[in-house]
Amino acid sequence: MTEKLRNIYKIIFGLGSNLGDREFHLNYAVSSLTNQLFLTNIKRSKIFKNPAMLLPDSPREWDLEFFNIAISADIDLQKFPAEKILEIVKKIEKKLGRIEGKKWAPREIDIDILAIGELKFHIEHKLVIPHPGMFERDFFVKTIKEIEPDFLKNLAMLHS
Repeated sequence: MTEKLRNIYKIIFGLGSNLGDREFHLNYAVSSLTNQLFLTNIKRSKIFKNPAMLLPDSPREWDLEFFNIAISADIDLQKFPAEKILEIVKKIEKKLGRIEGKKWAPREIDIDILAIGELKFHIEHKLVIPHPGMFERDFFVKTIKEIEPDFLKNLAMLHS
């Protein structure tokens, strides 16, 4: 059976934390995503440490090192359409203490849905797939290449 007929797609998440117990936040988020979305065939990158992305006028105290990882897994889009995935992601972020606020402020957890198979779509003011920064941000590229070496190259060829 093909991927499309079964509604099983490869999903890639990018996760980051730069407040509190960063490793705990990443581990908790991965466990929550796995359990709540019934993810299978999960691959997880090593932690990649990098400086915070900041706006020029950001307060100095926001300049806290991020721990970033990527995970890839198989997901059933019939059971979990993109809107439902996003809803679950937001609940996990909130449970870990994330407060929606200023752009690029420090956070306990940031969970980005980077790609869902080879799909390309936009849910206005909520979600763009593939994630627009996926190919430019070093922490996304390095962590994805570790777990899915050909994914970015194949996706770029499809959407170019």
